[in-house]
Amino acid sequence: MTNMDQQDSSSLGVVRESHVDYRYGWYTTAVLMLAYTFSFLDRQILNLMVGPIKADLDITDLQFALLTGGAFGIFYTVMALPIGWLADRYPRKWIISSGIALWSLATAACGLVRTFPGLLLARTGVGVGEATLSPSAYSMLHDLFDKSRLPRAMSIYSVGIYIGAGIAMILGGSVVAAISRTPDVELPWVGSMRSWHLVFLVVGLPGLLLALWVATLREPVRRAHAGEATSTARPPFSFRRIWQFLAASPLMSVSLFVGSAMLAVMSYMDAWYPEVFIRTWGWDAQLTGTVNGATSLTAGPVGMLAAGWLASRMIRRGQVDACLRVTAYAAAAVIPAGVLMPLMPSGWSMALMLLPLKFLGGFVPVLIPSAIQMVAPVALRSQAGAVFMLTVGLVGITLGPILPALLNDYLFRDELALRYSLSLAAAIVASLATLLLVVGISQFRSRLLELDDAQAASGAV
Repeated sequence: MTNMDQQDSSSLGVVRESHVDYRYGWYTTAVLMLAYTFSFLDRQILNLMVGPIKADLDITDLQFALLTGGAFGIFYTVMALPIGWLADRYPRKWIISSGIALWSLATAACGLVRTFPGLLLARTGVGVGEATLSPSAYSMLHDLFDKSRLPRAMSIYSVGIYIGAGIAMILGGSVVAAISRTPDVELPWVGSMRSWHLVFLVVGLPGLLLALWVATLREPVRRAHAGEATSTARPPFSFRRIWQFLAASPLMSVSLFVGSAMLAVMSYMDAWYPEVFIRTWGWDAQLTGTVNGATSLTAGPVGMLAAGWLASRMIRRGQVDACLRVTAYAAAAVIPAGVLMPLMPSGWSMALMLLPLKFLGGFVPVLIPSAIQMVAPVALRSQAGAVFMLTVGLVGITLGPILPALLNDYLFRDELALRYSLSLAAAIVASLATLLLVVGISQFRSRLLELDDAQAASGAV
């Protein structure tokens, strides 16, 4: 190996051309995927414990949505830009490792609190810690793989979303079942705890070992587009530089950042999927957790891998805009699936409709970060990934859980009408996402062709 053997300090430099050892790149991808799995396990574990947490803390649907969306989503996104700036200048593996340690400790802290404000604060810590992962990981993957391999690598990394969410559903269902049998657990030095408290300790503390593992990774050398400066200077954080990148191709930016965020709302509405099975069809928590978890563990990863494979194949055949184009196709397909799923005539038919939703939901976290890394300047790659997290957080993570809750609390005013709230929200969100994704395809293609022409003119490989 050549560049892969360089130490962390060399990661501050930029190279135009490097020989990449893809075997080590795939190993790094697998470790990052495991980190993403832990992040989504810690993030999603609340979603099947709605009933016990609401009962113990005496909170409303909207307050619970703040735990899954607001408190987590706001700080997850607010911290993304400054962390992205750090990741564009300092070794990314150390940023990720520190973030894993923080969110793991914060998750464990969720098991020690006894009030709604305390849980809200702990969830904020989870959001801040998890904000370190994806901007840094996106940038690392770009530097480990060429353009045709990047979507496939991104799909493997992103599979962690559904593995973590699936495990959270299944584990959460088991915990709720345990609560019905033994609501309190006695622990040495801690005393009496509710079973849902204990699960946060179980899923949080092992992340500390993962943080140590990530710290052993080698930092890849940063690769620049043809014509970009190779200075290792560290300019101060500047919204102006980010805005210049976004404003240079405004329709492309709308599609990559706003359209993708709107489509991500569909994925984060799944915070209410377990509860709609419970309220509408009377399923118990263990059954709905198993069913929702199984669909996440199957259709979700298949969708992500299919998205990465299809985009890579299209790029090799010369369709350079494949990442954005395929995402727009997925958004159009989500419209009927999202509207019909909550309205199906039985619980099991609803469960079957989860399969296409989970399959298509995997396209955004694979294809849009890949597209952004392909067009972003080297000095802004992590920050561009952070802008993606910012828009997905402000729109997707926050609005996904809150929009159905608002419709249910203030429009339908009936807990049993949750299915109609989800269906109406899907009709609005998926239709708008499709339009926003389509408008920027032409500018995205033009930007990629300009970069390819510049690369060819410079003689870069």
